[in-house]
Amino acid sequence: MRLPCMSEFRRASWLLAAALISPGLCHAQEPAQPEEKTLDGYLGAGALYTPRYSGSAGNETQPVPLAMIEYKGTAYIHFDRAGVRLWSSRDKTMALGIAAQPRYGFHASDGDRLTGMATRRDAIEGGPAFEWETPQVSVNAAYFADWSGTSSGRSWRLSLDHELVDNERWDVSAYLDFDHADHKIVQYYFGVRPDEATATRPSYQPGAALISGLGITGAYLMDKKHALMFGGELSQLGSAAAGSPIVQRRTGLTAYLGFGLVF
Repeated sequence: MRLPCMSEFRRASWLLAAALISPGLCHAQEPAQPEEKTLDGYLGAGALYTPRYSGSAGNETQPVPLAMIEYKGTAYIHFDRAGVRLWSSRDKTMALGIAAQPRYGFHASDGDRLTGMATRRDAIEGGPAFEWETPQVSVNAAYFADWSGTSSGRSWRLSLDHELVDNERWDVSAYLDFDHADHKIVQYYFGVRPDEATATRPSYQPGAALISGLGITGAYLMDKKHALMFGGELSQLGSAAAGSPIVQRRTGLTAYLGFGLVF
């Protein structure tokens, strides 16, 4: 689970999320069964502290929308990932569906090591996703392709989520996140083309890399309708990405704090 960022494309990624969840929201106007909760989760906005680009030593703070919400357990937005479950087991412990989320690029103005480089555009990646709820951990595995045609790459995603606290006031989980990006993705976002090489920035054509993250997400319920939303993630670039001459720091810290409505 990657934490959210903003840009013109990042706003577009939320439109994608809205498009995936909109069929359910349209039906939300219909009378629901008394025992069924139509929307479940949190929806709000806040501030995000994040590296200027993946591998940057500089950080920035931006306003962001925050969403961790589901429609009848079928369509969902989990921060910057949106999806639809097309099949679920009878006991709801397993599900298959389609998910999508953005991968963020950079501009030459985002750091000194990027001066003179071409913009690396944001991408929308998506594909089949599998979910499995066990007593101790929630497993989410996905195989993503670049739907936007930005890098034309593929990636395997795996996240393991463990619930730490769930009571009347606190809803907190910890997670491990693994993103195995193929050579096309890593070359696009971390490579240096021959025409971009300088005396201090040699040409670089990396292979595939594993990008991992350790994080926490949660909410403190102020009352039945309002909550403080918070989270943080420490990410680490695999050797192929970390070895790029544009990378200043192999690890990066992302954190957010915001206010949301409880559904």
